Amino acid sequence: MMIMKKNIGIPQDWDEEVKRVVNMINIARFTILFSLLIFIAVMHNVRDTITAGSTYLPLVRREGWLQIWCAVYGVLILFSLANPAWQLQKIRRRPNLSALIDITMIAALTWLAGGVQSGFGILVLPFLATACVLSYGRYPLLYGSYAALLVGIDIFSKFYPFHKGAFGDNLPVLMGQILLIAACYIVPVLTSYSSRYLAQAEETISEHKRAFERLTALNEIALSRIQEGVIVVDAECRVWQFNRQAKQYFSELELNHTAHFANGLVQNWQLKPDYPFETLSLLNDTMMYVRAVPAMQEDNELLMLFLRSQRERRAEAQTEKLTALGMLTANFAHEIRNPLSAMRQASGLLQENVEESQDPVQLKLSGVIEKNIARIDKMIEDISMLNKRDRINTEDIRLPYFWFNFVQEFYLAHPDAKGCLKLDAPNGISFIAEFDAMHLQQILWNLCNNAWRHSSKGPDSITVSLRLFGRNNIALRVWDDGTGVPESVQTHLFEPFNTTQKDGTGLGLYVARELAHANKGDLTYVAHAKSFELILPRTKKDEQQP
Repeated sequence: MMIMKKNIGIPQDWDEEVKRVVNMINIARFTILFSLLIFIAVMHNVRDTITAGSTYLPLVRREGWLQIWCAVYGVLILFSLANPAWQLQKIRRRPNLSALIDITMIAALTWLAGGVQSGFGILVLPFLATACVLSYGRYPLLYGSYAALLVGIDIFSKFYPFHKGAFGDNLPVLMGQILLIAACYIVPVLTSYSSRYLAQAEETISEHKRAFERLTALNEIALSRIQEGVIVVDAECRVWQFNRQAKQYFSELELNHTAHFANGLVQNWQLKPDYPFETLSLLNDTMMYVRAVPAMQEDNELLMLFLRSQRERRAEAQTEKLTALGMLTANFAHEIRNPLSAMRQASGLLQENVEESQDPVQLKLSGVIEKNIARIDKMIEDISMLNKRDRINTEDIRLPYFWFNFVQEFYLAHPDAKGCLKLDAPNGISFIAEFDAMHLQQILWNLCNNAWRHSSKGPDSITVSLRLFGRNNIALRVWDDGTGVPESVQTHLFEPFNTTQKDGTGLGLYVARELAHANKGDLTYVAHAKSFELILPRTKKDEQQP
């Protein structure tokens, strides 16, 4: 990208052009020197044939000076080739030294050739032009005045001492010198104007380029953050553009390559090229929801495809549904707590009266009330835990030690379950998980409660095993010696409000899975092992162990 020089307003790309001009100057110098060397070599063979009126007679007479000039110019060329940077304008507020030397050398060559009438004086004009280029369009009058001064010295030497007929007898020579002086001003002025115009044009182009690059970058950022896959194709299914999500769907996507999977979509577009459409299509063995929008790019008709897998759409819909449900249930739980508290107090007073009267009917009704109050309270507790799943406080948990404390609490709540729980974990592995301790407590409590409910309730009837799951995870399995989950129930096992228990809320397993997902884990039912499997992320410190 072109960057502007703050002090003078010259684009950096102009510096690159100046370097090319330097190379052209070196070529011009070498051409002039080589031509003069050939002339010197030829002049030795034809010296005797050169007449007094010959144009080249001054060079023949000043052969020694010409050889000195060639030697100096040769050294200048070699120095320029070895140190090209010296010709560049280091301090842009000063004239270019190499340009002034070139003008001086050409003026000296013109004098050796007999003056302006020899034709060598016109060689100063290209060097005047390059002098302005090397100076970024600055000092055109300075370079022109310097060259005109050298030509004026030649005029002075030709016509001095001045006398009455000196100018009249040499009028063509004088006119040529005057025209050369005029050219010495016109050429640098025009070059300076052209240089500044090109610099401004490059500046404008640079601004447009930067604006285009900014828009392109913003476009790429916008496309990369769109959850949908975006693909732009033409009528031949050639890919013009795509985003990161589309690349994840179709790994074979490449710019300017044919997207064969889009043939059917393009055919539908060709039937009505001016109308957008939506469809559900099977693309590369994946069911995709597609929105197709026609677009124009210059003279090309393009089709923008917005793609989303059907599985992801269903997951998003489920998430939105559950989010709305969570908000509803949270408000519901909040509003029901006050009347539930009043009901519990009233039930307590009623229970005291029933115990005194010992009426069996009233005892039964009172038990039903207490049982349902407890059920509602458990449902509210589960809902509250579900709404707190995003409030994660992860820590390094040593699972065997955590299990020891968990078992003690479980036995306090279930005294008749003492001796029924067993841990199966290999020695030599610490099993440190990165998890929220409260969430893990809730998940284990739910799994062990379910296992205790369906087990034989004998010694070691519930087993919890710990194993490494790949390099980065730990698998915690819970199973009992019962019959396992019926196949008809497994499909809806983790759905909310799905329960086979009369007093169940249907939220336990659903909440447990949601908590596992919130901690970057997972909870599944392994049918062949008749067990629930909790996948926990292994802490980075623990991954170093074998």
